[in-house]
Amino acid sequence: MTAIAKNHYGAVALPTAQAEPSADLAAVLAAMQSGVPMTTRDLTQARVAEARAIASAQGVTDPAPEIVIAAWAKKLIPLTVNPPTEPADSASKISAICEICGEFPAGVWTPETRKAWVTQGPQGKFWPAPAELYAHLLPYAERLRRNVEGCRKIVRLAERVGKRDEGVSEEERAAVAAKMAAWRAQRPGAEPERRRPEVHQPSAAERIAGYRQQIEADPASAEWLIPLITQLQAQTCGKNDHRSPLSTMKPLSAYVGAGNHQRAI
Repeated sequence: MTAIAKNHYGAVALPTAQAEPSADLAAVLAAMQSGVPMTTRDLTQARVAEARAIASAQGVTDPAPEIVIAAWAKKLIPLTVNPPTEPADSASKISAICEICGEFPAGVWTPETRKAWVTQGPQGKFWPAPAELYAHLLPYAERLRRNVEGCRKIVRLAERVGKRDEGVSEEERAAVAAKMAAWRAQRPGAEPERRRPEVHQPSAAERIAGYRQQIEADPASAEWLIPLITQLQAQTCGKNDHRSPLSTMKPLSAYVGAGNHQRAI
């Protein structure tokens, strides 16, 4: 992880490169960042341990102290063609860099990012303007923050799963099993609760056929069943029955009716 220290002369030692996640953990972090949900089996012991080590580093995403930024910039002076030469000019330009780039964590102010500036091409041979340096370091800072936040999420998920698994101890499970065995012994005829059987839902064609049979048996019911048959046929148009509601039945007048129930359609 990033480490900032002073040697016995009091000089500031630049932070070493931010520890990169292993290829395995990096793949998991990339999947998480693209929206793939984590599962319990993804939280292997090795991944969680590595994620915890990255996430628990103190101040890993906090802004770097100005002394770290200044030390990084001063080491850039002999590597560029137009660096500040006078102390006042150097202090002014480093102060400007601190103002614009001061939000970046210490993990981006490393020899690797300085080398990346110098070796990027023609622009790299010049002392960077604050805006140019900001654009150069921004991808490093964003990647570091994404990795740290992803690792923290993995740790939180692992802790949540651990608490859920802790739930009931083996002794408590054994006690519950013993009570259930005793209960069954006292009630030998008791049967375990069974699932309620699923009720068959008739299809539209089955409902139409049933309505027709009902009209055959009771012609008077045609008055309110025919609209239902028509509605069901309209819903299933192009799939099932295209016939008229009474196309397979005898004329209603042929049925034996009585009183006010006998009508002509």
